[in-house]
Amino acid sequence: MDNSTAGQERRGHSRVTVSVDTILYFNTLLLTDCHIRNLSMDGAFIVTGGQYIPDRAMVDVSLNVPAAGMPLRLTAQVMRSTEDGVGVRLQDVSAGTARQLIESLYAA
Repeated sequence: MDNSTAGQERRGHSRVTVSVDTILYFNTLLLTDCHIRNLSMDGAFIVTGGQYIPDRAMVDVSLNVPAAGMPLRLTAQVMRSTEDGVGVRLQDVSAGTARQLIESLYAA
């Protein structure tokens, strides 16, 4: 193992610690008691209250963004699943959606 890469961040964007209530949609499963623990422009960790969602699953994430006047709904892929929740990679975030996401980061 190369010590120069040990502990380096693999993400393209920095994570921001937040506590944002969210709804997670997976197939026919609707998880309403979730919250985002940390968020970046390309991913998030979502606490699911012990509900298991498999790695590589596609999910929809809905979070309230007051500046948008409606919930922001994003598609994401589960990159890792833990007892606490799931780490997801956001898919196809447009410039407008990115702006709303940034606003939600600073509003939280």
